[in-house]
Amino acid sequence: MTAVTSPFATFKFMATPKPYTLDVPSDFLDWINNRVKTAHLVSDLEHAPGDEWRDGTPTAVMEDLVEYWKTSYDWRSVEKNINDKFPMFTLDVEEGDETIKLHFVHKRSERPDAVPLLFAHGWPGNFLEVENLLQLTNPADPKAQAYHIVAPSLPGFTLSSSPKKPGFILPNIARIYHKLMLTLGYHHYLGQGGDWGSFVLRSMALQFPDACIGIHLNFILCLPPSPLRNPLTLLYLILRWFTPDQKERLKRMQWWFKHESGYTGIQGTKPQSVSYGLLDSPVGMLAWIREKLQGLVEPDYVWDKERCITFTMLYLISGSAGHARIYKENVATVGETVMSQKISSSVAVGVSCFPKDVAYVPRWWAEANSISNIVFWKEHAKGGHFPSVEVPDMLIADIQEWVEVMRSKGDPTRWECLLNAGRA
Repeated sequence: MTAVTSPFATFKFMATPKPYTLDVPSDFLDWINNRVKTAHLVSDLEHAPGDEWRDGTPTAVMEDLVEYWKTSYDWRSVEKNINDKFPMFTLDVEEGDETIKLHFVHKRSERPDAVPLLFAHGWPGNFLEVENLLQLTNPADPKAQAYHIVAPSLPGFTLSSSPKKPGFILPNIARIYHKLMLTLGYHHYLGQGGDWGSFVLRSMALQFPDACIGIHLNFILCLPPSPLRNPLTLLYLILRWFTPDQKERLKRMQWWFKHESGYTGIQGTKPQSVSYGLLDSPVGMLAWIREKLQGLVEPDYVWDKERCITFTMLYLISGSAGHARIYKENVATVGETVMSQKISSSVAVGVSCFPKDVAYVPRWWAEANSISNIVFWKEHAKGGHFPSVEVPDMLIADIQEWVEVMRSKGDPTRWECLLNAGRA
């Protein structure tokens, strides 16, 4: 066992990263295909135009997807494409009395000035969301910042193993990710993410502000302002001093939590029970994921059928309730473990707000309650919960602008540490 020491953390690890090739066993693939071929679809009600998704994924949508899965979808071709496109690895990482076999993508840039960037996904997404960001390893503009991209799979999600005991929460995941970055030689790094990934990054910034130089979030949620620490901000909130656009964004968030968050209640209370049905029925998992994908993007965005089925396949391959259990472990604790604490001024934070996302607070609220040093904030007129998939050019431009602000106006010593980490 080798001990690795840095100025920021001390940990022990029992392994080095191992190359990983995705290769689903043929008997498991046969089982999935047979279940799809023999699936029974439930008939739907006749809804008024515009209300087709009111009760969940419509039968007509499922019929189309299942027919595509039966006749056109080729997992082996998809599998080969994933293996060819994503340099994948696994690493056994110890955290408390748990050892997680963490799956991750690691694509290094050939540029000598590249810096490390960790991409953190959430549910119902996965590491494939990083695909469009891989171009950042070699930007077309030679003057643009280049990055070494690291994209882990959440513990219990897709290709990462699951914790064996309850109580594995966001700070544990943050420490796992931090240890991954140190193992890769990145003693200083940046992070980008949304959904649960945004909370993991916030926890990394809270626990390791010397190593985590900056984070960029596309999902921002905060607790109400404190009457003692932020009385004026609380007054703004009570009086609802919001712009018309802010009111629309907040209205969407309220709509989501009131009408679309049943999955949170189910996965946040009985994740094991719901997972029996989801993991035993490929079509059931597809309907579960497809429904959430629909409401998290612009109305005119069309989800590719192959992508939807591939997302589903990755969850089926996991064989784990981890994707549901993350709600059980964290919904009741995220306020205390992450949102009740303020990220220090040493961490440069960027925020991109997309109108069809479902978490939003105005900048003044976030600055008062959660983040001391917001160096970049942009509110877009288009885009949703999956900007790296839906509007990747916007997200990439925001990342580059955020980093440029850090580089030109931030602490030059910390930027130099980041450059040195990239040369590791």
